[in-house]
This record gives sequence, structure tokens and C-alpha cells, in this order.
Amino acid sequence: MSQEFERLLLNLSIDIAAAKETPVAIEAIQRFIMTRLKPASVSHLEIEKSNLTKDPIETEWKWSGKDCVLRLDILTPLQFTLKECVHAPLDAHELFSFKKITHIFREKCELLANLKSLTYTDDVTGLYNQRYLELILDRELLLARRNELGFSVLFLDLDHFKNVNDSHGHMIGSRLLYEVAQEIKKTLRESDITFRYGGDEFVMILSHTDLPAAMLVAERVRVQIEKKRFLAREGLDIRLTASIGVASVPDHAETKAQILRAADEALYGVKKAVRNSVIAATNKV
Repeated sequence: MSQEFERLLLNLSIDIAAAKETPVAIEAIQRFIMTRLKPASVSHLEIEKSNLTKDPIETEWKWSGKDCVLRLDILTPLQFTLKECVHAPLDAHELFSFKKITHIFREKCELLANLKSLTYTDDVTGLYNQRYLELILDRELLLARRNELGFSVLFLDLDHFKNVNDSHGHMIGSRLLYEVAQEIKKTLRESDITFRYGGDEFVMILSHTDLPAAMLVAERVRVQIEKKRFLAREGLDIRLTASIGVASVPDHAETKAQILRAADEALYGVKKAVRNSVIAATNKV
């Protein structure tokens, strides 16, 4: 392996190690290709995973004269097309070193993704947790100010859930919370986000949704939970109901604390009055 190639590999490894996103890694690989092989042109495209027989794909260089196709996987399956390369193909040692560096980047990204999942995901329901709720509310408020579009927050509490835990135990209670989470998710749009707030409380953020529309969604969620026979596959027939408070930006809040407080106060109003119902916040900004 030549000193020049060792220098190129060192630069590539430094760039890859510093890369936090796939596009940055793609740029680093493209710089390496341009310097090492000197093609007249180089382009890349993402490979549709539906067209793959193996995931992740193996790093592969295919040469046809001075043209080359490079396929590799750095979380995103990619194909680079090189035309009229001036320099000779990589030898066995160079290929091994290149493959190892790109593999390290993939492993790093997978590790970071797993760590992020552990940080922001509730381990009982698989939903996002309070920590991630804070981040998403920041984002929604920013978008609301920038685009003058509102959003709504649903605060849900399961009625008398403590009685279920007392009667069936906490293991059953945890499995119930998981099933409730699934019922909520399948009732909402893909763009809506559901969080476990704590205990038997859930929060839903409905992007670009005003108060009347949010009330309809909340009622749909309430009905879905009320009619569900929970843990039927385990031979049980547990019935639950839910109370939901609804608040919207900009109607009831301008800040993160205000929108959560408005939805929580509306929820408190439901539980104090009738339970198994939906109530909107009343205090206007």
C-alpha cells in the first residue's frame, strides 16, 4: 500500500469519524474516489431497499474497462457510478481497508440510533417519552410561529386504571398500557406523535390541527379505547375508558408550558365532572 493511499485512507477515516449524518459521509467517500481514481465524472444514487436481496449489501466494486460501479451500505444503500477513471482499480489491501472504514461508520450510526432510541423511548409502551415531548413541542411552536399554522395537544388519562393494577397486577397493567398505545397510534395520522407522559397518561401532538378538528380526533380515540376488548388473546376481557383534555396553539397557549398546562387543566375538568369524555380548554391566550 503506497504512502499516498495511506494518506487518503487517513483523511477518509477522519472525515468518516467526524460525520454525524449520511450525506456528510457520502461527500467524504466521493472525495476519496475522485482523488484515488481520478474519474472524468462520478455520480451516486440511493438503492431502493425493495430491490435488494440482502440488507445490508456488501461493498462491491464492478469494473468495465475504465468505468466502475461501486455499491456499498452506510445505513443507506448507495451506488456510485464512475466514468473514465485515470488510475487503476484498488488492490486487495486497499479494498479491505476501504471496506473496514465504511463498515465502522455504519456501526457507529447504528449505535447512535440505538442510544437515541433508548433515550427517547418508553420501554413499556414503545412510545416516545417526556424527554422527546419537550423537543417536539419546541419544534411545533417554532413551526407555528414561522408558518402561522397552529397545532393541538391531547392529554389522555385512563379512568380508574389503578383498579386494574390492583385486580390483575402490574404485569397485566404494563401489557394493557402497551395495547392502549397501539390503539391510540392506529387511530391517529402518521404525522401525529404519541407520547407516554407517565403512569397511565398519554400526550398526543396533532400538527396543523385546529381545535374543532382536534376535538373530533380526541373523540375518535376515546371511542376506540371504550370499545376495545383488551388482552382478549390472553383470555381476558378488560374494558377501559379514557378522559381527554384538548388545547390548541394559538387559541390557548403561546409557550410549551402554557399548552401542556391548558391541556392538563382540561383533562382535570373531565375527570372532575364525568370521566370517559372529551373537554376542550377554556382559557384563551
